[in-house]
Amino acid sequence: MGLKLFYLGEISGMSASQVKDAEEFIRGLVYGIVATNNPETGARLSALNNLDGQTLKTLHFGTDATSQKVKNIQADPRMEVMFTNADGGQVMLSGTAEIDTDTETKQAFWQDWMNEYSPEVAAGTGVCIIRFKPESIRAMVS
Repeated sequence: MGLKLFYLGEISGMSASQVKDAEEFIRGLVYGIVATNNPETGARLSALNNLDGQTLKTLHFGTDATSQKVKNIQADPRMEVMFTNADGGQVMLSGTAEIDTDTETKQAFWQDWMNEYSPEVAAGTGVCIIRFKPESIRAMVS
């Protein structure tokens, strides 16, 4: 079976159909694996819930505001994200991340699981949103 999408390079060089295929793949998955840079121990991997509306322009992830990954991003905004499925399809993105604690942004992406970390919902301080801006991609999707 051939690949529907095979692309290695800058996102800005992708065709509209390649972007569409990559975004459909990402949106079909529940989790992404993110790698942040811990200044003391090196790369740190974490699974994060895939939030609604993911695009190759900007991806969003919710997390505990006191987590190590948040501290890592604040110290070094470089991040990688990998999405993979049981069929061996992969989309790996490299770029930079920032932490967003704005109530309106949190409300826009709120999911029920976040209530555990922030009983005050989006107005609380227990959850933040990681805003990831990818620059390059490695995609192999069947």
